[in-house]
Amino acid sequence: MSNIAGRSRLLKRERKPKWSFVVLRGADKTVKQFHVSKRSVFAAPTAALLAVTGCFGGLHLKSTYELHQLEEQLTRQDAQFTQTVAAKNEAILSLQEEIIELIEQAADVEQRVNDLQQLEQKLQQFIESYGSRIAPSAYQIEGQKKEPSLPALPNIAPIPSFLTAAKIDSKQYAQMAQKTNLSLASLQRMIRTMEESMTVTLELAKATRSSVDGYPSFWPTRSRMLTSGFGYRSDPFTGRSTFHAGIDITGKLNDPVFSAADGLVAETGYNRSHGNYIIIDHPNDLQSAYMHLSQIEAIEGDTVVRGEKLGLLGSSGRSTGPHLHFQIMQKNEPTQPLKFLALIKED
Repeated sequence: MSNIAGRSRLLKRERKPKWSFVVLRGADKTVKQFHVSKRSVFAAPTAALLAVTGCFGGLHLKSTYELHQLEEQLTRQDAQFTQTVAAKNEAILSLQEEIIELIEQAADVEQRVNDLQQLEQKLQQFIESYGSRIAPSAYQIEGQKKEPSLPALPNIAPIPSFLTAAKIDSKQYAQMAQKTNLSLASLQRMIRTMEESMTVTLELAKATRSSVDGYPSFWPTRSRMLTSGFGYRSDPFTGRSTFHAGIDITGKLNDPVFSAADGLVAETGYNRSHGNYIIIDHPNDLQSAYMHLSQIEAIEGDTVVRGEKLGLLGSSGRSTGPHLHFQIMQKNEPTQPLKFLALIKED
């Protein structure tokens, strides 16, 4: 029985063949021999393959997770970028609208400045037309002599024409903004210059206007027909040559008589020669007198303005018929009234 069992074990060993591996380490070294079963030889690569596969699987899972995290991060960044772009687009659109509005405002300011420039030119023309012929004192401002000529104003840079937003690209907007900035800078320089020049011009205009209004140049009656001029003439009562200190203007009885200029009613009264009369003081040592009135309406001590009604034309005093004796005195000396009446155009 024991022999049979031993043979059975031997047969089992023969069914399980083993592979032998010999390791030679050197001539003086002992030889090592390893015995590996055939099953182990085939099982080892399989285990290695499974290990490698496991590693790759783990790496794949890790990569998949990291990729998912990266996609979520990119999604968030894309949403933020979209919001940022939308906000910037909105800001750009708002800026474009502001540029267009700024251009329109600059054009409006330019028009107003041009209007002011035209007004200043008219004031200068007024000063040049009447100022130098009225009195040098009209140009005396704060003790210094001012000339009517004023510094030339700068030209305004052209304002770009308005275009619809749909037809304008970013480059055009930049050009429009640049041109508008130049125009506004030019307008600012012009306004500063005009502030200085207009101050002088207005002062000159006020002084000139005051002198014009205070100059006896307004025709004192409706009629402009003269019956006697200034200077020597034949006296209508005596026939002798006498000096006539004013002019006689014929008219209808009780026609209105007007003040020739702004002034102060210095004297009113009656005498046998002048009849009812009014004397008005004006600037620059000038006086105007209105004689032979049928009625005095001005009150002594009151101020009157150019063209204001003083009384009624008549024939009081030494007179041959209804008329106004109009007289102008400069420094208490009679002077030719017509040179004053012709000075200022009535229109």
